[in-house]
Amino acid sequence: MTTVVASHAVSDMATWLAGGDHRKALFANFCASYRIFRHANEDRVSIVFEDADLEKMQAIINSEEGKAARAKHGVLEPIEIHIEIEGGT
Repeated sequence: MTTVVASHAVSDMATWLAGGDHRKALFANFCASYRIFRHANEDRVSIVFEDADLEKMQAIINSEEGKAARAKHGVLEPIEIHIEIEGGT
């Protein structure tokens, strides 16, 4: 388990924010907790996932449910994934 940051643009911030309960349910399948950050000037978000299981995360991202959720909530590709470097402090 590790810390992962995912960043992506959204087509409409209000639409994306409205999907919070659905995201919460999806994310519970692969991480212990998460925090969301909004870009100051653009419709972009970054999500910090704590104690993420990378295999489960990838499976959900690639699943039909994950693809449908991204389309419904206005997630725009690409999704950039950053993985914590152990001892990188």
